[in-house]
Formats: sequence, structure tokens, C-alpha cells
Amino acid sequence: MFVKMQIYLSVLLMLVHCHITGDKAHLSELKKLCEHAYSCFHDTVIICGKSVNEARTFLDLCDLYEYSCEYNMVYRHVKEDDGVCPNPKELGTGVG
Repeated sequence: MFVKMQIYLSVLLMLVHCHITGDKAHLSELKKLCEHAYSCFHDTVIICGKSVNEARTFLDLCDLYEYSCEYNMVYRHVKEDDGVCPNPKELGTGVG
């Protein structure tokens, strides 16, 4: 329930932010990511995600959706062999 409330509030804040900035493409993509985050089931298959300025290692695709929605950043899944993301084995205790 708490995660659903966070997603709802994130979408609401995103709508206000994008209304102010007028970036409809960004809003549309974030809305899709938030919808996926709401209905996604975690499979714990580690993936690499990249935004405009940053690459991150995520626990799985659902984690990428949730992070994107929560932080209002569009992340896209990229192939790990591109060498963009940190190696999960070198991250220590956590990923994402």
C-alpha cells in the first residue's frame, strides 16, 4: 500500500513539474514507467539502466521502473556488454 501511495504521489508531482516545464514527451515516458512500476513483478535479474547523465545497475527491470518513477528520471534498459554500468559483483552489498 505504501509503495502504491509513493507511486501515486510521484506521478502527481511529475504532472505538476511537467506542466510547469511543458515537457510533454518526458511526462508521457515517465507516466508509462510509473504504470509499469505499479504492475511489475520482480524477477531479480540484474540489468543496466541509463539515463541522459547516468548509468546504474538495477536489481531488475521493475526496480528500474520504480527508481525512474520515484526520482522523475527516464532510465532505459541497455545491454550490459556495453560496459556502461558498474559490475554488480564489484558494488559490494547493494545494487540499484
